[in-house]
Amino acid sequence: MGTVRRAPHLIAEPGLIAEPGQSRVLTAVIAATTAGVLPVFLFGAMSVQIAADLDLSAAAKGQIVFGFFAVSALTSAWWGRLTERFGPTPLLRVAAMFAIVSSLGMAIAQSFLWILPAIGIGGLANACAQPAANSLIVRHIDRRRRGFALGVKQSAIPTATLLGGLAVPLVALTVGWRWAFVGGAGVGAFAMACVPRSPFVRPPATHRRSSFSHSGFRTLVVLSVGAGLGSAMANSLGAFTTSTAVHAGISANRAGVLLAVGSALGLTLRLLSGWAADRRGGGHLHWVAGMLAGGGLGVILLAVGQPVAAIIGTLVAFGSGWSWPGVFNLAVVTMYPLAPAAATGVTQTGTYAGGALGPLVMGALVDSVGYGPAWLVFAVISFAAAGVFLLGARSVRLHEPLDSAAHTASA
Repeated sequence: MGTVRRAPHLIAEPGLIAEPGQSRVLTAVIAATTAGVLPVFLFGAMSVQIAADLDLSAAAKGQIVFGFFAVSALTSAWWGRLTERFGPTPLLRVAAMFAIVSSLGMAIAQSFLWILPAIGIGGLANACAQPAANSLIVRHIDRRRRGFALGVKQSAIPTATLLGGLAVPLVALTVGWRWAFVGGAGVGAFAMACVPRSPFVRPPATHRRSSFSHSGFRTLVVLSVGAGLGSAMANSLGAFTTSTAVHAGISANRAGVLLAVGSALGLTLRLLSGWAADRRGGGHLHWVAGMLAGGGLGVILLAVGQPVAAIIGTLVAFGSGWSWPGVFNLAVVTMYPLAPAAATGVTQTGTYAGGALGPLVMGALVDSVGYGPAWLVFAVISFAAAGVFLLGARSVRLHEPLDSAAHTASA
C-alpha cells in the first residue's frame, strides 16, 4: 500500500493543543483579512479629506493605491510558501501586526513620502493574510462548508468598503480622518486576539521542496492570469461605477446609493455562491467562467450611457462579476489540498496585479476615449478572463490533487 506524505504544517504533536472551533476560525480569518485590506479602503474613502490635509494630487492618490496592490502582488507567492512551512496561525498574527503598523503609520502621516511606506506595509499585511486564511480554512473547516467559509472570507473587501464609507460621516467629518486609522489598528489588534493558538510544528527534512509539480505550477500560472483579468474588471467596477452613473444622467446622491446597493448585492452573492458550491460539489472553474461572462454583460450595459441601462448594468456586473473570488479559491484549494497557501499565494499574485493595473488602465481610457468605449474594453477583458478559466478547467479535474510533489505515493 502507498503512503501519503503530509504537508509540513500538518505534522504536530497530538493532544498538545485543542483544535479551534469552526466559528473561531471564521472569526479569525474575517478579522485578519479585513484588517489587511482596510488601510487602502480607508484611504480611498477618505481621500478627499486626506488630500486636502496633506496636499496630495490626484496622481499621488493613484500612486498610493497602486503601491498597496503592487506590494501585495510582489510578495503574495512568498507569503504562501512561508505559510506552508510554518503554518497559517503564525502568519495570520504577522499579518495582523503589519495591519496595525500600517494603520498607525497612516494615522500619523505628514506627507506623501510618509504615506507610501505605510500603505506598502498594509500591502504586506494583505498579501500575508490571504493565503494564511485559506490554509486555516482548509485545515479546520469541514469540507462540506468550505465553499461558504471561503465566501465569508472573501467578504473582507466589501466589508472594508462598507467600513470605509461609514468612516467618512462618522469619523472623518467629526473627529478627523486620522482617528479612522486608529480604529483600523484596533481591527488589527482584534484580529490578532482572534487567531487560535498554533499546534507544535515539527518540519520534516523535506520541507524545502517545492509544493507543486511543473504541470501543477503551469496550471496555477494560467489561473493567475484569469484571476488578474477578472480582478482588473472588478476593481475598475468599484472605482468607476459612481462616476459612470453620474455621466449617464443619475444624480450624485443616487449614484452613491447605487454603488452601495451593488456592493451589498456582490457581498450577498459571494456568500450564496460559496454555499451553492458546497452543494454542487464540482465544476467550480466553469462556474467562475460563467460569473465573469455575466459580469461582462453587465459591463456592456454600463457602456450604453443611459440611466436605466446603468442601473441594470451595475446590478448585473456587481452581482455576477464580483461574486466569483470565493468559488475560485475553493477550486484552487480543492486542486491543491496539501499546499493551499502556496497555491493561492501564486494565484493571488495575478489578482493583485490585475487589481492594481485595472483602475489605472480604466482611468486612462476614460480620459482618452470616454466611458462607453472604456467599458467595452473591460467587457472584453471580463470575457477573456472567463475564457482563461475555461482553459484552466480543461487541464485539471477538480477532485484530483495537483500538488503531486507534496501529495505523492511511494511503493
